[in-house]
Amino acid sequence: MKKINYFFALTFFCFSFEVNAKTVLDVISENKNLSIFYSYLEQTELKRVLEKKLPWNWTIFAPSNSAFENASKNLKEEILEDDFYSKNIFMDHLMTGHTTSLDVGEQISTQVTVSNKPIQIYKSKRLYVKDMVVVNENLMGNNGVVHVIDCIMYVQPSVDDDRVSKELEKDFPITSCCMRDKSEIESFKKSARNKF
Repeated sequence: MKKINYFFALTFFCFSFEVNAKTVLDVISENKNLSIFYSYLEQTELKRVLEKKLPWNWTIFAPSNSAFENASKNLKEEILEDDFYSKNIFMDHLMTGHTTSLDVGEQISTQVTVSNKPIQIYKSKRLYVKDMVVVNENLMGNNGVVHVIDCIMYVQPSVDDDRVSKELEKDFPITSCCMRDKSEIESFKKSARNKF
């Protein structure tokens, strides 16, 4: 009888380990709705960073396939088809630390991206990154969490965001939004060039 109990205990342990063995990179690579984002992680070599065993967890705001399919022609040609700019834009989608929708309330909290840009996150029924709705939240890996968004996120100084009032600029010096128009693309390119 003891052998059977040990067998079941060992089987349960191995099964539990396999369930929890997925990394955030596995979560992304196995999600058909994130296949384009995964290909950019490979292309920009950010995949290699996510594969490393590091002393922190990740929070990733992963653009869905529809985010790429609906991206403007300028965004595709000037950012996504350029190795330097595409790597920089996707670094804005990665954060160190583990932030699920359960960790965020209606008060705005500030998180920092891998590109060292602060972004504001809050929850009001759904999880938001400023004005972007997270369409699929809390996809868990053993080294972090993935949240799916339906746009390609752009983090910028608030003074460059014409949607932000002067009053809000003072409280929030950095803003994030979906990259859509030519002026946002040019602002991002200028910022990325000046950073390096």
